Amino acid sequence: MEKRDAVIDDIIANYGEYCSSFTYNFRRKCAEEDIHNDGFVNCYWNPTSKLVYMHIDKCGSTSVSTALRYSKTKFYSLEKMTRKYTPNELAKYLVKDHIFFAVTRDPVQRWISGVNEFMCRFEPDFDWVVDQVKNKKYIFDEHTGPQTSFLKLCTDNNANLKLIKLDSKLSAKVNLLIKKNLCKEDLEKYEPFLISHLRNSKEFDPNYRPLCAKIYKDYIEPDREEFDKLYQGDYELYSKGE
Repeated sequence: MEKRDAVIDDIIANYGEYCSSFTYNFRRKCAEEDIHNDGFVNCYWNPTSKLVYMHIDKCGSTSVSTALRYSKTKFYSLEKMTRKYTPNELAKYLVKDHIFFAVTRDPVQRWISGVNEFMCRFEPDFDWVVDQVKNKKYIFDEHTGPQTSFLKLCTDNNANLKLIKLDSKLSAKVNLLIKKNLCKEDLEKYEPFLISHLRNSKEFDPNYRPLCAKIYKDYIEPDREEFDKLYQGDYELYSKGE
């Protein structure tokens, strides 16, 4: 049986020194439906124009995925394709002539949002979270794992990857990238679409975002060396985004 290579597995394998005790327990005990499993999970494919959207947690992914599913330009779930092919087989096929695109986010803002979601979902003791951060354990679950772990299938296979920064112009930028790369058939049916902000962590109830921002300010910002080292790849992704 092929070894699982879910995002949580990659995070622990490559960034274990920055993982909290929760991260290890989560990997051991998590149900398959509770994690970002191996393969093209929540990724979408347009076969005629050869476009692939890559999902990254806490980067507007729910908003973008939902918009793509309902757009006039047809995007289909790549996750279902991995039932027939292994993720690597599918990746090696797609990178030959497809354009991949993903939304990337400022690593600090994503971390704050990710910790907020972690605390809302699992309700850990606040002092425990602070102690983990003090000990440079910045990763709790996939939402605080590096963005690079979500892109392995395309980056490991030298895909043509386009990056878009998450900001208030997200709808316009995603529409522009897609429209510029559509084939004639798809372009004739193209209609601009709105990417609504879904699952805004600022609206979670209870909401710990102000506390998470304070944790960052009090315990990470004064000494960012290890934090920046952990998320170096994410800073590079963000710097390349349009």
